[in-house]
Amino acid sequence: MRSTFLSALALGGFFCLSSTPATAQTAYFEGVTPRPPDVFDLPASLTVTRSAPAGGREGAVIPAQYTHVTTDRDARTYEWATLSILKNYSDYGANVATYGQAHKFGRGTSWAGVMELQDTHGKGGFYALEVDAYSTGPSPTPGSQEGDRVGVGIILGRAFNTGPKATIDYGVLVAPQGLDPREADVNYGMMVFGECRYACYAMQAGNKIAYEESATIASKFDPHTGRWGLFNGDKPLFEVDVATGELRVNGRPVEIKYKD
Repeated sequence: MRSTFLSALALGGFFCLSSTPATAQTAYFEGVTPRPPDVFDLPASLTVTRSAPAGGREGAVIPAQYTHVTTDRDARTYEWATLSILKNYSDYGANVATYGQAHKFGRGTSWAGVMELQDTHGKGGFYALEVDAYSTGPSPTPGSQEGDRVGVGIILGRAFNTGPKATIDYGVLVAPQGLDPREADVNYGMMVFGECRYACYAMQAGNKIAYEESATIASKFDPHTGRWGLFNGDKPLFEVDVATGELRVNGRPVEIKYKD
């Protein structure tokens, strides 16, 4: 969505949305609170709104829309609390089956989406989130089939395409609740079973892989020197010139004697 939704933001049209009184909805449910003044004027088949008033009990959950399904222990059907299907035959546009968006204007922590699974049984598998990506035919190089095929894309940027360059603290975070190691551990932080045609992990040259939380002890490939090495901060401890094989220890070349 980087080249579509964000491009619309850059054009100032906010994806052709405007915070004006909505008039195009086929069906509208206001609920028990007044219609928000900033609701978008979308030609939606169904619109549900809620205006959260000041105050209220902290921690109380009040959804604008609520779906609830309970299964019998012997239920054999596939029960899905929410199903959203998009059949896209268009050669244009950026069409999405499910899109969640949060606009953060205050200091309160915000989530654009949350998937939570609570397993009280402890037996049988589960997925807190599953992403299925199926395609047709090979892709010799990324983008070679008129577009990138991406299983999970994390796109970073500035809020509403304005202001200075933004920094996101963690692109992906795997951690126990409350950062308390007594809560949970994980057998594998990341597992790739499929064949990786180019690499199972790749990153921009000059970036580093750290081996502890402060990122002081790390390894990286420096495209300017042509050397890969192990570093303590900015100090190189061990380096290899990837073109000549020359070794360096503590920044100094090392003479190597080969065994017969």
